[in-house]
Amino acid sequence: MITTSSYSWIPRALQARVVQALLNFNLLKVDNTRSLPLKSGGKTDIYINLRDARNNPAALAFLAKQYAVPLRQLGVSRFVEVPSAVSCFAGPLAIETNLPYLTIRETPKAGRVGDAEVIGTSRFGENVVTIDDVITDGESKIAPHRKVQALGLNNLGLVVLVDRQQGWQQHLAAAGITNLPVYPGMTLHDVRRCLINDLGIMQRCTPAAEDSNRIVLALDGLSWEEILPVIDPLRTSGVILKVNDLLFDQGMHHLLPELSVYGRVMVDLKSHDIPNTVTNTCTRLAAHNPWAVTVHASGGPGMIGAACRALSRTNTRVLAVTVLTTMDSLACTKIYGKSSKNQVMRFAEMARNAGAHGLVCSPNELRMLRGRSEFDNMLLVTPGVRSPGVDHHDQSRTDTPQGAIQSGADFIVVGREVLHAEDPLAAFARIQRDITT
Repeated sequence: MITTSSYSWIPRALQARVVQALLNFNLLKVDNTRSLPLKSGGKTDIYINLRDARNNPAALAFLAKQYAVPLRQLGVSRFVEVPSAVSCFAGPLAIETNLPYLTIRETPKAGRVGDAEVIGTSRFGENVVTIDDVITDGESKIAPHRKVQALGLNNLGLVVLVDRQQGWQQHLAAAGITNLPVYPGMTLHDVRRCLINDLGIMQRCTPAAEDSNRIVLALDGLSWEEILPVIDPLRTSGVILKVNDLLFDQGMHHLLPELSVYGRVMVDLKSHDIPNTVTNTCTRLAAHNPWAVTVHASGGPGMIGAACRALSRTNTRVLAVTVLTTMDSLACTKIYGKSSKNQVMRFAEMARNAGAHGLVCSPNELRMLRGRSEFDNMLLVTPGVRSPGVDHHDQSRTDTPQGAIQSGADFIVVGREVLHAEDPLAAFARIQRDITT
């Protein structure tokens, strides 16, 4: 399972059941338009509020049974609760596990004879865990952890129902806390996957948004944890998610079902091998029905045809990559003996005749291809796109997003301009405005 932690205490097979229970107990709120307010000031599509369990004894018993699992498995002699999110079921949890617990107040109570921050007693060196409802950036967990340390307790970690995957690792490390494991029952991604795929309560995206989308986002060079904060809020935009190196890092059978929660997936493997090998690769991909798969046109018509046949029972499009956008005309002539435009046309004709559904080409060849009626029904997907003033990096044959669309691109591929921006969501929105106005 893809997760930001090494351990999840709710098995994947049971996660949908837990999510449904949270909905039934009104402890989970859902809004596909992402209008639910967060304490941080942002908005979300999923809000978990275990405080309201105090309104329902059945909810308290349910939560106690869930949290009892990791406490038993971690072998602690006491747990620590931080109000007010979990104080309502701390007592039932103590009864369920036969474990005593401490309460660490978020704000010390004035005028007390004893410790104004801690309720309960403990023994020096005891193994404990701290429990809470969720973890976001980790800020609220710093003071309780330090108090547990000051009491001389051995804090084995933080047990939460949901990891919201909002950078707690970096935040805790910046505070000098590098030895506090976090044990979530689920990640926020797990909850979202259950709501969309298993329970059908949320939509990945509306068909209208997918139909109007023209952007493919290249998720290159980043980890699963790094891309989640970008693709999560883009889920309802209809964006297509292009993966290459992340597929090797996570494996197709793990990554593709998880990534498809957030949008259609373009598997950019650029396969280039003998037909049998490409058939084997595409047969494995067919089980996940990605939006598109890329192959190098230079692999020849037999290879392209093999990919098309292996995917023929799916909705997956085979896109033939013509001449890479990093290659200028001089390099193209040196390698292929033809100018880039002539070589692109040669590859395009070959790919069309072999059954490819579309082509990947630079913006420079779009008008030439759109001028030929035999390519009318082929998708043209265009990388090498940069907004005015943005670094072209290693791209040679480029155009602006607006220019590429006006020249006939069905979809433009953007990556570094968005992912490496100070505000990736604002950069994405700007490109979207540029190509729709």
